[in-house]
Amino acid sequence: MLNFFGISNKEKISCQDTSKIFSVALNKVIDDGFLEIKEFLNNNNNLEKSPNISSEDIKYFRLIIFSTNLYIISTKFDTAESLKLRNCVLDHLLPTVDKDKELAMDVFLQYETYYNDIIKTQIDPIESAAVSIFKKFKINECQSLLLQRKNEPNPVLFSELKNLLDHFVWNWDEFLDKCKIKF
Repeated sequence: MLNFFGISNKEKISCQDTSKIFSVALNKVIDDGFLEIKEFLNNNNNLEKSPNISSEDIKYFRLIIFSTNLYIISTKFDTAESLKLRNCVLDHLLPTVDKDKELAMDVFLQYETYYNDIIKTQIDPIESAAVSIFKKFKINECQSLLLQRKNEPNPVLFSELKNLLDHFVWNWDEFLDKCKIKF
């Protein structure tokens, strides 16, 4: 009833504070969760050999997760709000890519373009992230010859990877149920 009169119990939060909370949480999840992704792929019984993903590969994983989450922002907000939130988020995320802001932006934009090209054919953001990881870490070369020729991921491995990646996506619906962003 309160929403009918324009009154909301939601906490109001600035775009800048939202982007900081989002960025800190996203980086923490990536830092804490990459080891699980690395071990899952390197030791997967559905692969003929290990892709030998190293701890240094977190930088590529981070860029794919950033791109995925920024894409999702564009689906949750109108164009102007999405652009403002994206710019605030990038101010917080780019320093984790490289200390040189211009270089960080160039690297990020390359990955974002890479991800956006994939999402045009996949539609689902998490599935697109899984495809991006599959391609970036050359998982196809580690599969059976039949799957290599088809250039398709093992369906069991792919499904498990998507389930794991779901933990790296910010839940905007839950956040927006509790908070109202002031743009």
